Amino acid sequence: MCSPFIMAEVDRVVADRRRFLKSAAGSCAAAAGIGSVSVASTGVPDPANEQRSPATFTRAVDLTHTLRPDFPAWFAEGQVIMGRTAPASLSLVDEFVIDEEMPFALKKVSYWEHVGTHVDAASHCSAGGTSVDEIPAEELVAPLAVIDIREEAAADPLAQVTPEHVRRWEAVNGPLPPRCFVAMNSGWAEKAGDPKAFFCADESGGGATSRQPAFHPDTARMLLEDREVVGIGVDTLSFDNSRSNGLDVHLIWLPENRWGVENLNDLSKVPVAGATIVVGAPKFKGCTGGPARVLALV
Repeated sequence: MCSPFIMAEVDRVVADRRRFLKSAAGSCAAAAGIGSVSVASTGVPDPANEQRSPATFTRAVDLTHTLRPDFPAWFAEGQVIMGRTAPASLSLVDEFVIDEEMPFALKKVSYWEHVGTHVDAASHCSAGGTSVDEIPAEELVAPLAVIDIREEAAADPLAQVTPEHVRRWEAVNGPLPPRCFVAMNSGWAEKAGDPKAFFCADESGGGATSRQPAFHPDTARMLLEDREVVGIGVDTLSFDNSRSNGLDVHLIWLPENRWGVENLNDLSKVPVAGATIVVGAPKFKGCTGGPARVLALV
């Protein structure tokens, strides 16, 4: 139980906050009136007060998987990779309680940059490329174009988004919007709760090669050279699969200071055209990516 002193302090903070919000609301209303008078009286539009059409949407769709310790990742805990032993992709390092009488909790977690629904920045594949904190904010809110290859992926786990898929999309929906984000919907996100189905390993050759849908390298070149696309996304572990050497799309796309998102979720809940994607990219200085909260506004 909290002491009377602590409870009184909490009450004081809450009361101060309410007074601040009430005062701020009044100030904003007054400022809005002043701004409109200024434009009307001078006849000269002030860029700071320029009237813009409001962005409207009827619902927000969360395209993010909940990150958990058992979410499928490229490296398993204890796996030896080039002589080094990999730690867990996500783990709770510490749970710190400042004071048992204070109503606050604090946890410290450890995770890979590239786990769960996450951003790949240019620096992931290019030493001089843009790091995740340097991705321009205006690129992180973009028209969303979804290329649906679920039918093909159900028949072929190595299916790829080809230039022909893009042309078919444009034949129905018009040209890809300027500065848009192109996402592949292969239906693979539904397998994330079953690692065996998600990795879909091919064990016929004695090894265990993961099989998942991806982008074709020619599509990456097309979106880079012939379309105005800021980012690409997949509902699988990678933009690449073994049909394109596992790295081709990364090496075509990212070194050009482009970026993308892997392990998107619930793309089937958004239309193939007309939605807006909002990528809550992390802002870790100098990092090559990181888990993100990604939303689609429909």
